[in-house]
Amino acid sequence: MKIADTEEELIAPEIKEPESGLKNFIRRNISLRLVIQIYVVAVMLFAAWQFYGFYEAVQGYTSFAPERPAVVEGFLPIAAIVAFKAMFVTGEIDPVHPAGLVILLIVLLTGWIFRRALCSWICPIGTLSEYLGKLGKKLMGRNFNIPKWLDIPLLILKYALFLYVIRAFIFLPAEYAASFMQLPYYTVSDVKMFELFLNLGTRSLAFIGVLMLLSFLFKNFWCRYLCPYGALVGLLGVFSPFVLKKNSETCINCGRCNKVCPSKVNVQGKKSLVISTECTGCASCVAECPKANTLEFKFLGIIPVKPLIFSAGFLVAFFGLIVLAKVTGYWESTATLYDYQMLYNMLPSRGF
Repeated sequence: MKIADTEEELIAPEIKEPESGLKNFIRRNISLRLVIQIYVVAVMLFAAWQFYGFYEAVQGYTSFAPERPAVVEGFLPIAAIVAFKAMFVTGEIDPVHPAGLVILLIVLLTGWIFRRALCSWICPIGTLSEYLGKLGKKLMGRNFNIPKWLDIPLLILKYALFLYVIRAFIFLPAEYAASFMQLPYYTVSDVKMFELFLNLGTRSLAFIGVLMLLSFLFKNFWCRYLCPYGALVGLLGVFSPFVLKKNSETCINCGRCNKVCPSKVNVQGKKSLVISTECTGCASCVAECPKANTLEFKFLGIIPVKPLIFSAGFLVAFFGLIVLAKVTGYWESTATLYDYQMLYNMLPSRGF
């Protein structure tokens, strides 16, 4: 009989050998979060294919005009910010790109309540970054770590980009924002953005390639160091009514929480409250902790909330508000295909 050499070995529960077979593979590798991530990526790919057909119809290449997918407005954050500012003048949700503004408002609301859950559950760029990192670890046996002397300056870069956007939003006169929304370019901005991606040059492709390589080598490089959207919801999440609490008395310092955290939050090193702008609320640390009630989400710091309830709450809020926007008429654009064709032909043939 083996005698425990350390307190950790004595307290830690016995880990059974993994079972074999398809059932065990699914249990260990297929999670609700992965299913949602796959669903969102599939929706994005279908929307891109659908929008390509709409783009050809705008140019007059085909007489068949597929429905324009409103979800593409999620890739127009600047237009959404302009519409948000103009809303203070008009008192109305932009009828041309309402989905973009709705998505921005949902991001702000869920970012405050559920931290950066958007990043770990919904964002397709975050999903790509996460699984590039996992692929890198699988192929190389590890992911590299940014040294501490470089980690902080890179984090500052992300928040500097965020503050630049916020500064532009604050000092942009609402009247200017409302006037900009009357320009032809604003209406067809989704088409022009799509056109830009269809005509990426060598430098742009090289830049994207470098970002993908960095995400392959360093876990979640884009999300941690560059994404201004992540900075926004991360700062809002600090004030979330859901608090991640750690019981230092029952913690055995096994390090599993740090190991599974996709955002490199030092959960193990926290004494009580786990507060970080990088926490995505994915609940991986809570689910991985081998000691019951050691890591818990608590509403207002008092009421324990299971990880599944926390995650389900975010998903219901996010998708429920989108359904509400559709039902109330604040999702589809009032601009017709004819409007797009007329305004598109008034602008330069390529680019911005």
